[in-house]
Amino acid sequence: MRHFWLFVHILSFTLWLGSAAAAMALGIAMKREARESLATATRLQASIYRSLIGPGALLATVSGLILTLQLYGTAMSTGGLPHGLMMMQGAGIIAALVALVVSVPTASKVTRLDPVADAIAFDALRKRMRIAGPIAGLLALVALLGGVLIR
Repeated sequence: MRHFWLFVHILSFTLWLGSAAAAMALGIAMKREARESLATATRLQASIYRSLIGPGALLATVSGLILTLQLYGTAMSTGGLPHGLMMMQGAGIIAALVALVVSVPTASKVTRLDPVADAIAFDALRKRMRIAGPIAGLLALVALLGGVLIR
């Protein structure tokens, strides 16, 4: 069963980070677009958040917690956890919380606004996404580094 959860963990983490990179690239490309066409691009970006980033972050967190609970029943649990594993767990959980609590809901909210008529609120929500997205992405990369450091 451990191999199944490892597969789910790696697949969902890859889905999460790959989709986040795509959303970031779309966000950068949106800077060159006219304000009138931002609504369509924002809907596409929100779709990436709702259908790929959110489920990827949730599945990576749940599968990571299951793997951690399975680890406590092994001989490794008596000698303490490796530092890389603790780094992966801490950074991964915080990254998932930022993605699930800030980024995904903000992406959904921004799609309900008209970029021309509600320009101030639209820009404020996009700014929140520009701040939260890189924070979650950086923490996810730290978690990935922690996973690589596990011996």
